[in-house]
Amino acid sequence: MIHSSSLQPRNAVRHGLSSSLHIPEERIRYVENLRVELLRIHQPQSAEERDCISELALARWKTSEIDRQMDLRIQAEFEQAGMIFDRQKLDQFEIDEKLWLSNPRFRRDLLGLTYHGASLFEQLWSEILAALNSTIHKISLQQARNMAMMLGSSWNVHELSRDGLWLFSRFLKMEPNTAQTIKLWAMLSNTTLVAGDSLFIDHHFFSDAHNAATSHKDLKERATQEHKFWVLRKRDLEMEYATSRKQFAEMSMGTGLGDPKLANDARLALRYQITAQNRADKLVRRLDGLKRHRGLMEYRSAMAEEREARRLERQSREESAAYTMIGDVQDQDDEMIAHNIESVLEDLTALVGQIKPDSDDTQDHSTKEDAPAVQNKVVDQPVEIESRLQARIDRMMKGRSRSERARIRKQVTAMNKEPELAGAKN
Repeated sequence: MIHSSSLQPRNAVRHGLSSSLHIPEERIRYVENLRVELLRIHQPQSAEERDCISELALARWKTSEIDRQMDLRIQAEFEQAGMIFDRQKLDQFEIDEKLWLSNPRFRRDLLGLTYHGASLFEQLWSEILAALNSTIHKISLQQARNMAMMLGSSWNVHELSRDGLWLFSRFLKMEPNTAQTIKLWAMLSNTTLVAGDSLFIDHHFFSDAHNAATSHKDLKERATQEHKFWVLRKRDLEMEYATSRKQFAEMSMGTGLGDPKLANDARLALRYQITAQNRADKLVRRLDGLKRHRGLMEYRSAMAEEREARRLERQSREESAAYTMIGDVQDQDDEMIAHNIESVLEDLTALVGQIKPDSDDTQDHSTKEDAPAVQNKVVDQPVEIESRLQARIDRMMKGRSRSERARIRKQVTAMNKEPELAGAKN
C-alpha cells in the first residue's frame, strides 16, 4: 500500500523533478493502481519481488510526472521560441521596409522574398483594388506612390522608371484637378518644376490618347494581376515561414533561449528525466533477474529444507544413542554394585563361618566361671560384622550420585531379604 509522504522532507518541491519522496495526495491512487497492475502482471513469489514491484511503481510514477512537466516546459519554450522568431523576423522586416522605401528599384525583390514583405505587398495591392472598385473609381497620390514602388520604380518626379511613367500617366488622367496634384507630387518629391518640366509632363503623361475610363481599366487590370501574384507568393512564403519557425523552436528547446537561468533549468530537467528513466529500467532488469532465478531459489530452498531435515534426524539419532549409552552405563553400574555387594556378603559369610567354630570350642573348654564372658563375646560378634559391612557399603557409595546411592540401598535391601525368604521356605 502506498502512503502519502507529505510529512517527509519535500526536496525540490519547487519544480518537483528531483524530489524522491513527496507524492501528492491526488496521485496516490494512481500509484497504487499501477502497483496492483504490476503485481497482476508479474505475479511475485517472494518478498524481494514484491518490494521491487513497489519501487518500480514509484519509479514509473516519477518518470511519468517528469515527462509531464517536461512536456509543459517544452510547450512553454516552444511558444516562447516562436515569439522570439516572430520578433526577429519583424525587426528584419522593418529594416528591409526602410531600405525599400529609400531605394525601391533594388530593394523591392529582396523585400518580396520575405513573408512579411509579401504580406505587405498583398495588403497594399488589395487596398488599391478596393479603391479602384469604389464609387469614386480613383486612387490617392499615396496609393499611386506605393503602387510605383511595388512595381520597382521610384515615385519622385525626376526618377520614374518605365513602369512608373506608365502608372502616373494613367493616375494623372483620372485626377479631376491635375495641376494641383502635380504640384503636390513635386512638393513631396522635394523638387521644383520649371518650364522644361511642363513640356516633359505634357510629353510623357498627356500625349497618348488614353482617357480616364481607359486609365481606370488599365490600372485595375494591373492591380488585379499584381494582387493575384502576391497572394500566391504570400501563401508559399507563409508555409516556408511556418516551417522555419517550427525548426527554430525545436532547435531552441533546451537551450534556454539565451537566458543562462533557463538554460541551467533545462539541463537539470533533462538530467532528472534521464536519472528517473534509468532508475525505472534498472528496477525492471532487477525484477526480470529475480523472475529468472525463481527456479534456483526454489532449488536452494528445497536443499536448505533437506539439510535441516538431515540435521534434525542426525540430532535425533545422537540423542537416542546418548540415552542408550546412559542406560548401558547404568546397567553396568548396577551389575558392578551387585557384584561388590555379593563379594562383601561372601566375605561376611566366611567371617561368620570362622567365628562360629571358635565360639563352639570356647564353650566346650571353658569353665563355668568363664561361660558368661564367652557368651558376651559371641553376642557382640554380629554387631561388629554389621558395622564392617556398613563401612564397606559406605565406601562403595562415596562419590556417587543420589540416584546411584538409592539403587545401591535398594539392592542391599533385596539381598538381605533373600536369606530370610530362603529360611522361611525351609
